[in-house]
Amino acid sequence: MNKQTVFFLALFSFLAAGIFPTASAEEASSFGGKISVVSVDRVFKEYKATQAKEAELQKLSESKQAEREKKVTEIRALRDELALLNDENREKQKMMIEQKLQALAEFDRQAKAAISDQRDDAISGLLKEIEEVVNSIAKEKGIDLILSDRAVLYRADTIDLTQEVITILNGRAGKSR
Repeated sequence: MNKQTVFFLALFSFLAAGIFPTASAEEASSFGGKISVVSVDRVFKEYKATQAKEAELQKLSESKQAEREKKVTEIRALRDELALLNDENREKQKMMIEQKLQALAEFDRQAKAAISDQRDDAISGLLKEIEEVVNSIAKEKGIDLILSDRAVLYRADTIDLTQEVITILNGRAGKSR
């Protein structure tokens, strides 16, 4: 599992905890409705759209890294030329190198922000799709409360909707291609 996938799953787990409601002890003991659970982590991991978004982010990251490498190579070449220049040209070259180093730092900042923004947008969109499917299943089956499995200490396997959510999401993903 690469760093990006680990980050996706960690961030997703953190965000998902706020999406699905939890009940207090008093509410749970007096609640007479139908309850189910979903492993949001597993849904996120096995959803084909998540994998596609990860691939997009990986391509973007690789593209930014290649662009950065070109800039670094250019700076190295300018540094290598320094020894061959007279004093006046050496100072001009040093100033040019300093400007390129500042431009590289700005590029790094912007690239990091762009990747982070795209990752946040992807996670948000995926979470919204997952939430829509979970809500749809709840309405269809008359379920009153669906919890993330992270908020549940015990559950019967019969109330787990995870595979159904994954199947529906991946079916939708296959149709939209």
